[in-house]
Amino acid sequence: MKITRKIHALRHDFKIHLPGGQKLDRWVYSYIVFGDYITLIDTGLKMSYKKIYAYIESQGRHHHEIDKIILSHSHPDHMGSAQKIKKDTGCVVFAHETELDWIENIEIQFNSRPVPGFFDLVDRSVEVDVLLEEGDKISPSGFGEMRIIHTPGHSPGSISILFPRQKIFFTGDTIPVKGDVPNYLDYKELMGSIQRIKSLKIKVLLTSWQEPLKADKEIQNFISEGEEYLKSIDKAVKLHYKDIDNLSLTNCRKVVSELELPALCINPIVNKAFCSHL
Repeated sequence: MKITRKIHALRHDFKIHLPGGQKLDRWVYSYIVFGDYITLIDTGLKMSYKKIYAYIESQGRHHHEIDKIILSHSHPDHMGSAQKIKKDTGCVVFAHETELDWIENIEIQFNSRPVPGFFDLVDRSVEVDVLLEEGDKISPSGFGEMRIIHTPGHSPGSISILFPRQKIFFTGDTIPVKGDVPNYLDYKELMGSIQRIKSLKIKVLLTSWQEPLKADKEIQNFISEGEEYLKSIDKAVKLHYKDIDNLSLTNCRKVVSELELPALCINPIVNKAFCSHL
C-alpha cells in the first residue's frame, strides 16, 4: 500500500497459538522507504521476509537494495525477519539501546516475556549495529530526513519516527487500540508518550496495527480513544488491585471482566501491564 510515492505499508497477518488450542488472529505492519537504497521500518514475523522481498520486486526494485532496518522495538512480530534480511543483504540494523538485550538474545526476551508461540514469530536474534536515541536523524540517500523520537511505555526503548518534510508520523505500538489486549510495561511513561504525540502537527499517522490515518479528525480521535482506554484501565486497576502484596491473576480477571475484554486477556503479560498502574 502506497502512503506516498516513496513510503509504502505492508501488512503481515499471523495467528498466535494460545493454550487449549485457541488461535488469535493478529496482524502487524512494516514500512518500506524507497530512496536510492531501501530502508525497512520493522520486519514483521520470521517468514515475513518473503512478502517483503516480493513486494519490493513488484515495485521494480530488488531486496539486495535494503541497506537499513530500523526496529521500533524488540517484540517478536517486529523483529521476526531482521536476522534473515541482514544475512541476505548485509544491511545495518538500528534500535534503541534499552531494547538491545532482547534483540540480540531472544532467549532473554522469551524468559522475561513468554508470549504464546514466541518462537513461531521469531526464531533468531540479530546484532544491532547502530544505537538510537532521542533526536537522532537518519537521512537515507534519495529520500530525506527521518527523526527519531523516544516514546517509551509499550516497551522501554520504543521509538517513533517523524518524517518532517511529509508531516508523517510512525508510532509503532505506542498508541493502544480501544478494546484490544492491554500490552505495555509502564502506564505513566505510555501516557507521557501519547501526550507528546498529541502535541505534534502531522498529516498522516502510521501505526503497527492500523491502516494509515490521513484525516486530522480521524488522527485525533484515534489518539484520544487510546488515551481514554488507558484511563479506563487505570480506574479499574485502582479499584480492584487493592492488595499490593497480592498481584495475582485474580485481580487481573476482575479488571478484564469490568472492562468486558475477552477472557484471553487474563494472562501474565496483561497482568504486568495492569500492575504498572500501581
